[in-house]
Amino acid sequence: MVPTTRAADGPRCTDAAHRAFDFFAGDWDAYDSAGKLLGHNRVEKAHDGCVLIEHWTGVEGESGTSLNIYDANRKVWNETWASSHGTLLTIEGGMRGKQMVMIGTHVDDDGRVALHRNIWTPMADGVHQVWDYSLDGGQTWVVNYDGYLRPAKAKR
Repeated sequence: MVPTTRAADGPRCTDAAHRAFDFFAGDWDAYDSAGKLLGHNRVEKAHDGCVLIEHWTGVEGESGTSLNIYDANRKVWNETWASSHGTLLTIEGGMRGKQMVMIGTHVDDDGRVALHRNIWTPMADGVHQVWDYSLDGGQTWVVNYDGYLRPAKAKR
């Protein structure tokens, strides 16, 4: 089924809100703050630039994919993440200053509801991404991932 709320021949996904997360697109090597390689992240624009598709492969063999899209009707960014750990996470948000911030809930393996938050910050030489979670409603946060995305050294 194709939504009919927009003229088929009109421009799509070209305004500033749709382009706000374009800084995440790229072919990246991910490092921790000490410079240790964490993995590789390829983020590509798809569907006429309306969607960002992330392909993550960690150095220990784990992998994941996310779909990122701006929902113009609700004026919110959405990411749906699925991984080789069996994790499914949906987070939403938008630009806060120069950072993209998305938050969502996830039920952990032990049944606890956790808030998960991703913060992407564009930098002159890449992107800094922090993924943290809270088990107390956002009063305290524990870092799950803290990576610095730099242009990949090898073409993949």
